[in-house]
Amino acid sequence: MIRVSDITTYLKCPRMCYFMSRGHELTKDITPEYLQRLLLKELALTYGSAFNKDDKPSILSGELDRISGEIRTIYRAELAGIDDAALSNAVSGVSSCLGDICSGLSSSGDFYGQECADIEPLLHSEKFGLSGSPDKLVKIDSKLIPSIIKTGAMPENGIWQGDRLQLTAYAMLAEEKYNSVIERGFVEYARWGTVREAVIKRNERRKVLQIRDRVKKIQEGFMPERPGDAPCERCGFNGMCEVKSTLAARFF
Repeated sequence: MIRVSDITTYLKCPRMCYFMSRGHELTKDITPEYLQRLLLKELALTYGSAFNKDDKPSILSGELDRISGEIRTIYRAELAGIDDAALSNAVSGVSSCLGDICSGLSSSGDFYGQECADIEPLLHSEKFGLSGSPDKLVKIDSKLIPSIIKTGAMPENGIWQGDRLQLTAYAMLAEEKYNSVIERGFVEYARWGTVREAVIKRNERRKVLQIRDRVKKIQEGFMPERPGDAPCERCGFNGMCEVKSTLAARFF
């Protein structure tokens, strides 16, 4: 079973998929930015309680205080050993974003006024050989629509291509589970309280299936080429990646 996260990893660099399939773990440095992203994701799950309130900053500030006390329990493995000072600094960083978040929420009421039907549901399809958990399923007109929360940069227009493919994969899984046709999904840019709708397109459905097949071949042992734009300087596999590709991989 290929995970949707394997597809997003492939989009960063196919070789990351290879090393992870061989049992190597990609460890993440607990940087201030990483801590802020975890806090922002949890905070974004509460935006529905604040979007139509006059005291949005106060509500979100209270939620952030609560989350700061729970974050080490929710992300127990990821944050093992994190000290109070690092967490406090991350909370301060997120607090500085509350003004922008509240401004964004004021224009995102159509989304946040909808019912959140489930958080991080596990979806899988034997037919597609895929599994994964979208951040949310939102109920709109009796349909369950996937939404993903992003804590990084927001493009000037639309959504990033990698986010679009991830959302498409979740839409395909939700269609399979709930026997419905899903023609759209949502990306929540948590740092700005902004939501963007994306149409689920035919060519992106096709692309998801193509990447699924490539990931499967990688997991069977193919060493893919390292792309020229691979994020090598930030990759934990950099030291073991200096190997020559096989001739077969060049045609993969």
